[in-house]
Amino acid sequence: MWLWRDGAPGLVGPLSPDLLAGAHPLWAADAARLGPWREVRLGPEHGPAAGAWLAALAPAGQCADPVLLVGPCGSSLDVARALAEAGLLPPFASVLALSQTGGRGQMRRQWVSPPGNLYAALAWPVDAGDLGAAAPVVVGACLSDALHARGFDARVKWPNDLLVEGRKVGGILVEERGGAVFAGIGLNLASAPDPAALRRDRAAEAAHLGSFGKVPGAVTLWVDLVKSVQTCYRQCVAVSGSKALSRFLEGRLAWLGRDVRVSEGGSREFRARIVGLAEDGGLRLRRDEAGSGQVLTLHSGSISLL
Repeated sequence: MWLWRDGAPGLVGPLSPDLLAGAHPLWAADAARLGPWREVRLGPEHGPAAGAWLAALAPAGQCADPVLLVGPCGSSLDVARALAEAGLLPPFASVLALSQTGGRGQMRRQWVSPPGNLYAALAWPVDAGDLGAAAPVVVGACLSDALHARGFDARVKWPNDLLVEGRKVGGILVEERGGAVFAGIGLNLASAPDPAALRRDRAAEAAHLGSFGKVPGAVTLWVDLVKSVQTCYRQCVAVSGSKALSRFLEGRLAWLGRDVRVSEGGSREFRARIVGLAEDGGLRLRRDEAGSGQVLTLHSGSISLL
């Protein structure tokens, strides 16, 4: 567990244990639990990451893969790319930001990012083989499975939203740049956007996890989720190309067997029923017009429940 004390001008603000503790109660317990801290200075060979960092010494701060805690930033994905170029983000290492000023979701929509919620960028394996094309669905299924194991009835609304009991609590944005793949993950832990701030055609009402059960500290929850997601990914790789993988992914899919309104952009909309997932992560739909029962695969667009 590392905390970027100095930050980097234009990329991310400085962070200290006191700032972490004062940001929100969900961070305060973690800040106390992770100490004491030891200062580590990175040299100029680490590019923008050069400067002072703090390493957590407590056993509670140790995890299998590095978690880099950073201060306010534009986007955790932007910070992750910079740190990956500095050699600090192997697969399943992650950046966890205190807040974001330029968080983005599907179709580059703004992701409201106040302190208290979870804004992370997870380094994803680039050698995912057959799972590479379906990365957003795999990430979402593994995350929803991890949340389900912790008492939250989570599902993935294709292509990249996380729902609990039908309400949106998070989102996923997978980006590939410069040969590296990152999954940007936002989870509403303590607050959700005001409905008035959301677009009118949103597919699901917003909510936060605290509405459905007890939420531990943000860092505690994130470390736990990453461990589960890594295990889940390895299991998906082991059964890649089999019906077992399809059953798992479709089992975490929201609205399977339900009728939805499909929008492919512009003014083109139609009604269809969700029947499953394609191997590349596309959404399989049955469009029953004039009794044809046509099955098609949707690779881009949005859906909303009828």
